[in-house]
Amino acid sequence: MKKVLFFSFTMMLIFMLAACGESEIKEADADTDTESAKDDSAEEKEKEKPKTQELAIGDAVEFDGMKITLNEARIEPGGDFDEPQEEQFVVVNLTAENNTEEEQTMSSIMNVELKDADGYAYTTTILTEGVKAQFDGSIEPGGTLRGEIPFDVPKSDSYELHFSNPFKSGKAIWKIPSDQLQ
Repeated sequence: MKKVLFFSFTMMLIFMLAACGESEIKEADADTDTESAKDDSAEEKEKEKPKTQELAIGDAVEFDGMKITLNEARIEPGGDFDEPQEEQFVVVNLTAENNTEEEQTMSSIMNVELKDADGYAYTTTILTEGVKAQFDGSIEPGGTLRGEIPFDVPKSDSYELHFSNPFKSGKAIWKIPSDQLQ
């Protein structure tokens, strides 16, 4: 019995490590023709850069064949049963378009976090009022998922929305100045 458990655990670990890799991230509206004109030294410098994109509200990024757009970010007061434990609720509205040939899954808990200006990270919270739809679910090839993610955060001069794949390296980061929160 122990051999079977050990073998099962070993196989599971091998599959998990095989699934790990590096995410392909590029700005969605980037001009691909200029890339072919780069010389070898420019290509080497590009390879040395970390796989991180810094974006603004309204920008889209291609992330492993998925086009992810931060549509808006706003402060939400909550409802009768929603009291922030920090100082306020910040809600982000995202759209994911599946440009791959396989079904993809979005998870607000695993793919997204919000950081304040001091670098503290916050995960999604629950709001009973003020959120249109969740940013969780499966997206068929060619399909779209739009949803909102609420965060319970302290007031800050700015925020960063981080989108990543927990099984690969690389991430997209949207900068959100507080004065741009609707």
